[in-house]
Amino acid sequence: MQQPITSIKMRGYRKRRVAEAILTWHSAKPTTRINPNLVRVVCISDTHNKQPVLPPGDILIHAGDLTENGSFDEIQAGITWLSSQPHRFKIFVAGNHAVLLDEAFLQKYPERRYGQSKTKADLNWGNVIYLEDSHITLHVPVQPVCQQQQSPLTPATRKITVFGSPWTPQYGISAFQYPPAAGADHWRAAPRSPRLPHRAGCPYLLAELRRRYRRRQPPSLHVFGHIHAAYGHEEVVLDDAVRQAHDDMVIGWGGWRRVASMPFLVLWARVKGMLGSLFGENEEKGKVNVTCFWIGD
Repeated sequence: MQQPITSIKMRGYRKRRVAEAILTWHSAKPTTRINPNLVRVVCISDTHNKQPVLPPGDILIHAGDLTENGSFDEIQAGITWLSSQPHRFKIFVAGNHAVLLDEAFLQKYPERRYGQSKTKADLNWGNVIYLEDSHITLHVPVQPVCQQQQSPLTPATRKITVFGSPWTPQYGISAFQYPPAAGADHWRAAPRSPRLPHRAGCPYLLAELRRRYRRRQPPSLHVFGHIHAAYGHEEVVLDDAVRQAHDDMVIGWGGWRRVASMPFLVLWARVKGMLGSLFGENEEKGKVNVTCFWIGD
């Protein structure tokens, strides 16, 4: 994963640097099976009124900040652009810039309507699917990669459930934000049925993802935007104790004692791996975590 270049040294950066080094040493790899009926998901976010040329795919997900100011004209132009894309399914989740879509925010800050009388009820969504604390199950036609030569090429169907939420911890005056201290309650109240929590949140969202993993409700794909410098793609093992210790350090929930425990967690993970290989008890584990943003040209 390409890392952005920075020279900013924040409080606790030494602990985070040591934790990052130990995590790299550990380097737990996901071992998910490859489904022969492949679905290509194109993930973008933070286009901020730009309309870049997109790669082909079955599902297009725009993970927030489609516009800069969130006015009716900007959002309508962005939706029209998304609707014109050739992907079979186009999914849009709002971000903190999409003030038109947050009625509670506009009631508190009516000047952010920018003098326009049109509301989100006047938007023409075309074939774009808008998710706001809601989910949808898609039936995606796919062509099987491998079939017996004597069999006709019969298209298969993949059922994929997507949950979308626009909320982020409060920072400045923007739409769809909640007080950071209320993060735990916010994400625990999220719907239970979808398997794909979608959109960046806060440390409590990460904790909720891990809790659902332990309950056998893990996401297969986690897509989010908002933080431009965190763009890229990373495969993450959600139930890995070493990574959890590392994430606690990044969040600020752990101190040097937590860092000191990480080498022992690495050794224990390797012992468990060897025992699992010996007795044939290794479990398939690991899901994909995608971070992305696309500013355009």
